[in-house]
Amino acid sequence: MTDGYIQSFTVAGFIQTTHYIGTGGTGAYVWKAFNILTGSQLALKTKPIPASTGDPPAGLVHEAGIYQLLRGAREGFPTIHWSGVDGNRFVLAMDLLGPNLQSLQRLCRGSFSVRTICMLAEQMITRLQFVHSRGIISGDIKPQNYAMGIGNKCRIVHLLDFGHAAFFINPATNEHIPFHTERLASGTVRYACMAAHLGHELSRRDDLESLLYSLVELYHGQLPWATEQELLRVVQMKAGKEFEELLSESLPEFRAYHAHCASLSFGQAPDYTLLKNLFRERMRMEGWHHDGAFDWENATALERGTLVPEEYVFDLRYVERLGLDPQ
Repeated sequence: MTDGYIQSFTVAGFIQTTHYIGTGGTGAYVWKAFNILTGSQLALKTKPIPASTGDPPAGLVHEAGIYQLLRGAREGFPTIHWSGVDGNRFVLAMDLLGPNLQSLQRLCRGSFSVRTICMLAEQMITRLQFVHSRGIISGDIKPQNYAMGIGNKCRIVHLLDFGHAAFFINPATNEHIPFHTERLASGTVRYACMAAHLGHELSRRDDLESLLYSLVELYHGQLPWATEQELLRVVQMKAGKEFEELLSESLPEFRAYHAHCASLSFGQAPDYTLLKNLFRERMRMEGWHHDGAFDWENATALERGTLVPEEYVFDLRYVERLGLDPQ
């Protein structure tokens, strides 16, 4: 199926799908839908139940359970409207969200202004802090998994997609899980923390490391290893001079953030307030108001403008110069 494919079917007697959106991180199909009774817009994640076993797909069932544990957040997470078996599929129905940060980055021609980065960072860290407060780590932090809300929530950053989430607090003992190696790699290579690459058990600091890679990419437009195909080379670049040099030329807030993450031992609680204050202080020093007017709403801080025709800035400085072979 292609994105935008129109297909309509009913789930649980009160949810009607309208369009196929794409594929989620765990291989689930994602659909646009609405509640027949209330008219509210929804997103569905569905996955077939294998006929050979008859068992619901463990990954999507696990994700539904994680969302239930995240109930109670004041804002920033999609509400789950229904989950369970419907026919030959398992379904997870949640709030429909707006565009994710990767899509908005493309709209803003590859990068965000410092002001938008500061406003985003505070919300993104706050979402992770809440997830961690429930004894859970995401394991797959990346721009695609942060999305804006719609309607009166359009300026609220939401964290979603918990197919790789895991407990760092043992529910049986209420103690932090022990450190060990030989863990299967998970997450997305571009944003994965060093511990994930090395096969080490993950903890809170590792989610924050992945968030740093995400913020750096949103600001600079690309990470040094973005086009690297060899996994070993990606690991070397993250740990080596390539990332160090990028940080040295980047925002001082990123360097301070990185230093804090590097200082944390396995199991040590991050200082979320310290990290958020880095960006709050930059806002204060610049005299910026935290009004939620991001670059995609107000492009005046973007040198290149956006892809919206009225805001697009044409300048030869932004045109990639390709060498032409006269022969």
